[in-house]
Amino acid sequence: MLACTVSATALDKQGSAHGGEVGGGDDGFDVSGAVTLGMSLVNPTYAARPDNTGLALFRYAAHADVDLIGRKLSLPIDVNMFTDRERKGAAKLAPTEFDVIGGVTTTNSIATGADLELGTRVEHDRPVDHGVLTQTYVDARARLLYSLAKVSRSLARDLIDGDLSGYTTLGWFAYNPTYAARPDNTGLALFRYVGHMELSVWHDHWSVGLDGTFFTDRHASNPIAPSELDVTYEVIARKAPFEAHLAYERDMPIDRSGLVQSFVYLLLVYGFDLKETTPEPLESRGTLLSP
Repeated sequence: MLACTVSATALDKQGSAHGGEVGGGDDGFDVSGAVTLGMSLVNPTYAARPDNTGLALFRYAAHADVDLIGRKLSLPIDVNMFTDRERKGAAKLAPTEFDVIGGVTTTNSIATGADLELGTRVEHDRPVDHGVLTQTYVDARARLLYSLAKVSRSLARDLIDGDLSGYTTLGWFAYNPTYAARPDNTGLALFRYVGHMELSVWHDHWSVGLDGTFFTDRHASNPIAPSELDVTYEVIARKAPFEAHLAYERDMPIDRSGLVQSFVYLLLVYGFDLKETTPEPLESRGTLLSP
């Protein structure tokens, strides 16, 4: 079961444990993750604060996995900050929102090319400069990660050391007093259904990705039916330990009319791993993604 994302937006601020890599790892101690700088290139509606005020310009983010017993017991940590393009001068660079996420995960192989990640996280989002709306929740998730290249050597060969990989996630907001079920901050999210797919080619230097996320409203007459759909398309360039993501995201209510948020953004990512000289690709493409 899973959880969530950012304040009143789809952006998934929870980095996938260990970059979403299938297989690998050991039982030892390690610290890995990524730091990210994001910038919205076209942004008519994506907000800079939890109360949907302002327009996001920059995003500063960091994700770390602290492995205590390898992937069998890890502590994921995420920090995200957003700035407001509507502020004047150098104030455009100063944070207007601060989000912190911490949790516990366990990831285990269940078949060739398939891992199951179970975990729980706590998130707190708050404005920095003004506003009073904060969002706090506790979630649980089950995420099935897959890599077809680990199943079919011929596929990896045909894609020139590439892969068709991704994950599906079922998330449950176990404790949620404030996290909304739609972009206009109405309702309270109960479940989250996620599907992510990525096609990479040429030694994983180039990729295209598609991400779809549904939220449900615990106050709706049917609390398991989706109330919001967020769709993200992206193109990724990678030369370890760096990545660049160009993405378009559209978040929309589907059970009623209301606010639709869409924007185009660029992410620059630096990955690190204290044990490995070449870190794995960042699977949660906007660890900003979805800013």
